[in-house]
Amino acid sequence: ITPYARSNVFIVFNSVDNTAQEPFAAPVRRPEFIGARDFTPVR
Repeated sequence: ITPYARSNVFIVFNSVDNTAQEPFAAPVRRPEFIGARDFTPVR
């Protein structure tokens, strides 16, 4: 344990072939901050 404050950043890179689809069981889509819809490849 340390006395210094710390933060975590999690960055996930997924294949652009694995895009989010319309929900099949949920009544609405996930919010943009949870499931972004921009699938532009990172270059």
